[in-house]
Amino acid sequence: MARTGTKSAIVCLTLFVGAANATADMDIVSKARMAAVEGDHVTCAKLADEARKRPGADGRIHHLYATCQAFAADIKRSKLSKEEYVAEIQKAIDAYQLLLRTPGLLPHIEERASVEFVIEQLQKRINAP
Repeated sequence: MARTGTKSAIVCLTLFVGAANATADMDIVSKARMAAVEGDHVTCAKLADEARKRPGADGRIHHLYATCQAFAADIKRSKLSKEEYVAEIQKAIDAYQLLLRTPGLLPHIEERASVEFVIEQLQKRINAP
């Protein structure tokens, strides 16, 4: 019986220590995700951009940034010149292309196809009159 309790304590302690070490990085990612859920894509893009520049950022963080950046560009479109809008969309395209170029960030072929499709759609926005 004591052995089961010890194992449980070790598991809990391991989870706690792991969570404590990841708090700073996960906190910013959690805030970015919450901003996206709340429809604040401008804030999401800023937070996700900060998070993706940190060591160990995985494909999900880069994808979150790219998606929020594309939505943020559309939200700000009426306040931007054509050149500024293109630059904002290009940031999203660049982030999506990073996902395609970096081995391991998109482990499944379906994910790659989806990202390629999104890039095509964003490029159409840039080329639209």
